[in-house]
Amino acid sequence: MSNFEFGYARCDITPAIGLPLCGYFNPRPNKGAFDRLSVKAAVFRTGNEVAAVVSYDLCLLDAKFLRDLDAKLSEMSSPLANKVLYCATHTHTGPYSGKIFDDTADPAYMEFLEKQSLTAITQAFVSLAPAELYTAETECTTLAFNRRYIMKNGKTVTNPGKFNPDIVRPEGGIDPKIILLEVRQFDRPALLIANISNHTDTIGGDIVSADWPGRMEKAIQQELGFDLPVMTIIAPQGNINHFNVNTPGNQTGFDEACRIGKAYAGVILSSLYQLKKQENTAIVTKTCEFEAPYLQLTDEEYAEAKQIYEENKDAVMEAGRDFTSEDIAKGVPAVKKLFAEMAIGCRENPITEKRIERQLMIAFGEEVALISLPCEPFIELGEAIRENSKYPLTVLAALGMGEIGYVGMPQHYGNGGYETSPARTLADRTVGQTIVKSALELLK
Repeated sequence: MSNFEFGYARCDITPAIGLPLCGYFNPRPNKGAFDRLSVKAAVFRTGNEVAAVVSYDLCLLDAKFLRDLDAKLSEMSSPLANKVLYCATHTHTGPYSGKIFDDTADPAYMEFLEKQSLTAITQAFVSLAPAELYTAETECTTLAFNRRYIMKNGKTVTNPGKFNPDIVRPEGGIDPKIILLEVRQFDRPALLIANISNHTDTIGGDIVSADWPGRMEKAIQQELGFDLPVMTIIAPQGNINHFNVNTPGNQTGFDEACRIGKAYAGVILSSLYQLKKQENTAIVTKTCEFEAPYLQLTDEEYAEAKQIYEENKDAVMEAGRDFTSEDIAKGVPAVKKLFAEMAIGCRENPITEKRIERQLMIAFGEEVALISLPCEPFIELGEAIRENSKYPLTVLAALGMGEIGYVGMPQHYGNGGYETSPARTLADRTVGQTIVKSALELLK
């Protein structure tokens, strides 16, 4: 179809110095920025149908905040209301933008974020102009690893540490597929979207960064010689990260973000020759809601949590140090106490109200569709969706339209691994199957 149109805008959402950063067990006051954070808005129109993808350089997105954004768009009489797929890149060196553990977002920052979001969406819409859509797919097998390992005692451990002699094997595989969407205007690239499965947690510390997606964009721009906007949509990555336990090198820090970003840029740049024009760009959007019940603790899990808490009740966090998932594998007492408290809260202070989540699907013609997943899904959810989707190119947007935490399939619960460790907000073991089912209904 020849009436396909595209508009784009981005706004800065970098937090002020001192604002706490999100992503670990303890907040870290921001001491500066390696690079700026952005909200990026891509708007599409074919005939009278419109849709948009809005990506944030943030760890997560609060579902209420996103519903409020759609309400604001409705008040503005925007045709994009309830037709925007919102997603986060999941950087662990950005500000709080929702509640995680006992910490929550700064109200003033959230007001600023709303303003910048609406500005980006509005500017993108008014910049709509004729365009063409191109697609390709490639893969990368060397930058992502399943981070959950079966140990000699039969238990699953997340990030057990390099060269741990008790590792038997990874619990599962990875998703090497990279789907590329390129928008061209006036015979030149105007936007590149890359759907990649990997965790966005390479830097740590207390300096703001968009992590490897930000460095990937810079590397692509440097190679191409102009500032082509690059939007990373994170594919399911709840059980995936960049740590190779069979190598000795340090894999935490800004240098690691640069390495991974440049490596992904190389893979993508070498695949651009495969881009194929999509002749049918008719837009279809669909939405649905589903209930995501909270995990119910078994009697055995409750008793175990009580015992662990008693054994570590006097432990305290060390001042000035980040606590990460590797501390769980090492058995750091303060972290064991924290997770025991979270598990106990499932039984003693359960959340009683229903949790209703949204999913949104955007399709372009008969070959391309984007589907939101409001969580950090394990790759097995993505595999189940893509295997049964009628769209050959199904872009999976993790951390899309909200964030209910890690979600695996039933087999991932009950044997260890911090992602599925009991907590008040953790989704029930069956929610992964519910998300797959609702996604496939939208993709019919």
